[in-house]
Amino acid sequence: MKKSTRTAAILAYIAAVLIFLGIVYYVTLPPLSIYSGAFWTFFFFVDAVVFVSFLVIGTLSGKLFGTFMRLPSGHIDFQSGVLKRLGFVKVQAVLTLLVVAFLFLGSLVSSEMFRAKTYSSLITVENADFASDIAETEYVSDIALMDSASARIIGARTLGTLSDLVSQYNVANAYTQIAMMEPGGTAAPYKVAPLEYASFFKWLTNSKSGIPGYVKVDPVRFDAEFVRLTGDYIKYSDSAYFGKDLMRALRFAYPTAIFGSVYFEVDDNGHPYWIASVMKPNAGLFGAFDVDSVVTLDACTGETAQYTPAESPDWIDIVYSGNLICQKYDWHGMLRGGYINSAFSQTDCVVTTDDFGYKIIGNDVYIFTGVTSTSNDEANIGFILANSRTGDYKYYAVPGAEEYSAMSAAEGAVQQYSYRASFPTLINVDGEATYIMVLKDASGIVKMYSMVNVRNYNIVVTSDTQDDVFRKYKTALSQSTGSALSDDLLAEETIMVDELLYITQSGETVVYIKSAGSVYRLNFSEDILFVDEGDSITVWYADAADLDGVIPVVKFER
Repeated sequence: MKKSTRTAAILAYIAAVLIFLGIVYYVTLPPLSIYSGAFWTFFFFVDAVVFVSFLVIGTLSGKLFGTFMRLPSGHIDFQSGVLKRLGFVKVQAVLTLLVVAFLFLGSLVSSEMFRAKTYSSLITVENADFASDIAETEYVSDIALMDSASARIIGARTLGTLSDLVSQYNVANAYTQIAMMEPGGTAAPYKVAPLEYASFFKWLTNSKSGIPGYVKVDPVRFDAEFVRLTGDYIKYSDSAYFGKDLMRALRFAYPTAIFGSVYFEVDDNGHPYWIASVMKPNAGLFGAFDVDSVVTLDACTGETAQYTPAESPDWIDIVYSGNLICQKYDWHGMLRGGYINSAFSQTDCVVTTDDFGYKIIGNDVYIFTGVTSTSNDEANIGFILANSRTGDYKYYAVPGAEEYSAMSAAEGAVQQYSYRASFPTLINVDGEATYIMVLKDASGIVKMYSMVNVRNYNIVVTSDTQDDVFRKYKTALSQSTGSALSDDLLAEETIMVDELLYITQSGETVVYIKSAGSVYRLNFSEDILFVDEGDSITVWYADAADLDGVIPVVKFER
């Protein structure tokens, strides 16, 4: 091969390799940061390509696989060529081993074993009082009772009614829980999700104009609406391509940032944004990652801004994802006594339960989840509320049933329908910590409400409406605790006793009274022993029967 031809071939090969690496970077988008595992994966890939390229260039520049070299005199020195290439391989191997050793040691010193104190001290948890912090609830308007799975069903149906959009777009699967200011000045929970291009070819057709809006679901009233943008449309999206791809736009704006969660949100004026958390390690190279800053990307214009969590605008709701909030509390609960304790005796070790819910307090979204001992997964010792914008934690020592036990109790109350319970949220009803949740049918549609007492999950009620389930729950509470309900919640009736039945349930005697085709239920008391069949008695009860038609009696008089 002529020298000029070899030189051209080598330059062409180098250009091809550089273009190839550029394409790989463009597709994979690793952060240019030594604290990122994705960066090191890309680094080793580049290293391997460079090594192979050296061998290929050696082949192109000589004969016999480049194992020789030409001396200035024109003679061929095979031995020197071989040694030169072996020397490069040795240097390459040594450098690679040094990098691998560096990463291994970095990972080791970043681990929980050596940095338990760092992991456990990422958060400060304030002990708070449930009764004083959580206002008593008569009607739930600040909790997203509907989960994202049900929101997807309602959102898809909303898009299906829009004939000009349904063939071009889908609703994104990822719904974001936000708190949005209402005209009255109070914040209400909503779930929002943008539309996305239905395919690459639909993107080609519509990319110039963009995505016309997003779906907003009310998880309290169980309805949805499509919000059509009146100004610029959404240009930057997960479903867009090339420069308008969301992660590509973020990466090129912040090449070194290690992005954590990325959520779609809207401000209080309904303008769409993407909110991305930027992470940094707090233990060595790769340990105890936490949010360092938050980036906003205008979904319509692509403009970006970066804030610390404390300085982020009030309309931003999710800086700390629910998974990160739970992970940080698990580190705190497991490692505060040291790594050895967490691995063996686990004294005073606690963790969060497997899922979490949302609650709106003020203009912020809070993450709710129970806290349970590692030695007992059937009960909670308390629960936490964490602000998903600021990352502040509060712990409430309210022992009782863990969430999944409450969900099972609710499902058991309507087992004939095979409904499934959503993850519950905690509310305060007459000073009692109470789980409230919805029950869904097989298609994911919300059918009923359920309330379960935290301390005693045998107190469980269900109903079709919120008003009714609250009334039933207060009746059940009064029967269990002996407390009195206000008169405006009770109905009064004089009945003739046709039959009395005494049945033991969960170790307690329950009395059933049959009268004129109706059935009444009350907890046993000695006064009922003086009532005989044929007697007239006056009963007071909440104006609602349970699913079997049995009326729960609060009190009676002979």
